[in-house]
Amino acid sequence: MRDSVGETGHISPSVIDGRQPFRPDGFKVNRLRYAWVVVFCALVFAIGQFHRAAGGILSPVLAEDLSLSASALGSVIGAMFIATMVMQIPAGVALDRFGPRRVLPLMLGIAGIGSLVFSRAVELEWVYAGRILLGIGFASSSAAAHILFSRWFSQDRFAQVSGIMVAIGGIGGLTGTYPLATIVDVVGWRPALMAVGMFTLAIAILGSITIRNAPPHVPRPVFQPTGWRSMLNGFREIFGNRNFPRLLAMGTVAFAPITTVAGLWGGPYFQEVHGYDTQEAGSVLFALFLMTMIGGLVFGPLDRLLGTRKKVVLGGAVGSAVCVGAVAVIGGLPPVAVIVLLLGMTLCQNFYLTLNAHNRALVGDHLVGRASTLITVAAVGGIPVMQGGFGIALDWGQAMGLTVEQSYRLGFGFIAASVFVAGLVYAGSEDRKP
Repeated sequence: MRDSVGETGHISPSVIDGRQPFRPDGFKVNRLRYAWVVVFCALVFAIGQFHRAAGGILSPVLAEDLSLSASALGSVIGAMFIATMVMQIPAGVALDRFGPRRVLPLMLGIAGIGSLVFSRAVELEWVYAGRILLGIGFASSSAAAHILFSRWFSQDRFAQVSGIMVAIGGIGGLTGTYPLATIVDVVGWRPALMAVGMFTLAIAILGSITIRNAPPHVPRPVFQPTGWRSMLNGFREIFGNRNFPRLLAMGTVAFAPITTVAGLWGGPYFQEVHGYDTQEAGSVLFALFLMTMIGGLVFGPLDRLLGTRKKVVLGGAVGSAVCVGAVAVIGGLPPVAVIVLLLGMTLCQNFYLTLNAHNRALVGDHLVGRASTLITVAAVGGIPVMQGGFGIALDWGQAMGLTVEQSYRLGFGFIAASVFVAGLVYAGSEDRKP
């Protein structure tokens, strides 16, 4: 590949638009620096995944301690996701203005404080406060990773690098399942969350020292002013692309199905319907989050291998809807069959990696933060809606005299229908090939 700086000393347009990273003549890339960018983003992702997964283990404990109904429990767990959604736009503007080097460690520190508050909470108000701080703290993590990847790696590697991050970061989701259930049984949930909070603060400090907005010897990125006119013009430019609203619709079901099943209702489902104990249910959730790691490696390079992004996203959405729809439609399934179908759903839901790459291809570098946060607004906003809708389906089913198993099937049907409708909207978008 020809170096990015030509004979005249000017930067190639392919560097500016993100098709390849900037590498001056004679500059030997320090691979450890590039690897650390991915590892750090993976650590941040892992901590967030831990808290998303922990809801499935903590929900029975919180419900018992605070005497919460299914709807109220969904509200408590969903508070983190609502806070993340509300903070997406401010986080995106801050990232485009100041860069991830300043913003990401600061907000990760807020998440660490939230974990500590949650671990010490004895009243419902403080439980909400801890979850809200967690949500605020993780608001910038996804967009910050996208900005870093867009500046450190070529655009055709975007989905693949994101997949590696998801695969490594999935360890956090795994830790929030069976291992957390074991720790809760031994020492309780409060010491566990306190330890995670301290670890989060340590990673935030480390990131503030080591993370850079761009590779060494690369022209310093110019971040945009934060005036209202500039901010609104940026959003106007993003929404001026007719494809973006369709990607936004697909984004509403990017995270919600996995988080609803593995992060909240999967544990109670296997306990109430199939008679699993806490550790057995935790082992199922462990398997689901393990599949997110595998899915990250599978879906990461697919757009480059197949030469299409749209078909990869649609294929994943259809597969997800079919798998979870089968759980909803077929009654009396043995637990092994349900687990296999939910694993299939989890694998297919990794289409969101390719969706992010599709979104990245729509905008210039100066809008990556805001475009990414808009997709994340949809993705995170869909989580409490789907989790709450699942809880409402349970309450409604029980009020109508349905069995517990039938009530849960209503919830799974709600998930399948949501993914199917979002896929129909996204199908009208234009493909952006790698």
